[in-house]
Amino acid sequence: MSILRQLQLPRWSRNLLRQPAHVTVSLTGSHLPALDAIRGLAILLVTLYRFRLGPDDGMWFEHVYTHVLSLGERGVDLFFVLSGFLITGILFDSKSDRHYFRNFYMRRSLRIFPLYYGVLLGCFVILPIVWPASIQYPFADAREVQNWLWLYGVNMRVGWHNDWCFGSFNHFWSLAVEEHFYLIWPLAIFVLSRRSAMNVCVVFGIFALVARIAWLVLGGNGLAPEVFTPFQFDALLIGAWLALAARGPGGLAALVPACRLAFQLCLGLLLPEMVLHQRWLTVPSTFYAIMFGSLIILALSAKRGGLAEQCWNSRCLRWLGKYSYGMYVFQNLLIPVLAMLFTAESLAALCGSAFAGRLLYLAVMFAATMVTAYVSWHLYEKHFLKLKCFFSPTSSAGGLAAREEGQAHPNLPESCMRSTTPIRSTPQP
Repeated sequence: MSILRQLQLPRWSRNLLRQPAHVTVSLTGSHLPALDAIRGLAILLVTLYRFRLGPDDGMWFEHVYTHVLSLGERGVDLFFVLSGFLITGILFDSKSDRHYFRNFYMRRSLRIFPLYYGVLLGCFVILPIVWPASIQYPFADAREVQNWLWLYGVNMRVGWHNDWCFGSFNHFWSLAVEEHFYLIWPLAIFVLSRRSAMNVCVVFGIFALVARIAWLVLGGNGLAPEVFTPFQFDALLIGAWLALAARGPGGLAALVPACRLAFQLCLGLLLPEMVLHQRWLTVPSTFYAIMFGSLIILALSAKRGGLAEQCWNSRCLRWLGKYSYGMYVFQNLLIPVLAMLFTAESLAALCGSAFAGRLLYLAVMFAATMVTAYVSWHLYEKHFLKLKCFFSPTSSAGGLAAREEGQAHPNLPESCMRSTTPIRSTPQP
């Protein structure tokens, strides 16, 4: 604290920067429920954003409702920061593993590919065969450009042509960004020291911000800065930097004071953007990423028994976190499918109120998304996840990676039970 006094910082900032004595969380220890809750918060924000629209009677509270829920699009930024944090931790903790690359890519593939390609197969191969000719096919637009979907190129097609041309599959742009990150980041972590990797995070994080600004100032189209992979590096690398810093001297506790200050400063700076919803050359995106990264650290370090710790142990948020991947994949696809049964407009007519119809539509679509994701997990996804135990890290430091999906899978094959080492868990990004 003597250094802080020499800097003559205000008393409130010195209090924020005090080293907390209660932080004892180990990132390589047991399951961290706060990260499930963070993911649950992210999918909650995105889902509210997705189903916010509907008829409008022009009342002031309807505008407030729409504006507040539109902020939910920032849930994607939270997903990116969380992915960078978790993936980097998994990679760094398993660097000494003999099958470092094989295990990582196989485990990622088993988590992501079955549902992703299963949906594409169903929507573009199976459903068109059985779909009645008298009813317009809801995914016809995406079928015309489906090659980009199969190759995880949605964000490149959208950004290059400045056009949301994938219909109900537009949201897959963010999955493409994460897949591109998974391709290059394991090699970087493998060849670089912790400190060098942190420097790379800073350099390319700043590059992403500067590149977005330069693109717009020089007359580039408006969508590319929102979806091109290099332009999204700042969010992913802020999470990565925090994961590496938390594995340095002082551990997680050393980050808490600065993250507490950063969270409050970023929140204050972002309030005008939240109210005015202005783009400001995409600069707010970086501040959102810093704020969300700070939130992750503060959630992990919440004082045991305190109100914050209870929040990040919320069963509701953790449940949403468990099924967040399926919810994200299905939510946009359900809109045209269920539109054959009801819409926000039809529910508004049923309720006799535009706003009541919008609330009912949000509730019904949210429930439909959760049910679909739940069924998908238990009937389909988890059976692929059982195979991940064959690609568990063999080093003790790599235990963190062995159950990054955060849930135990019952009825594992006996050979799998024999071959795995003691494992620690952290949620799947």
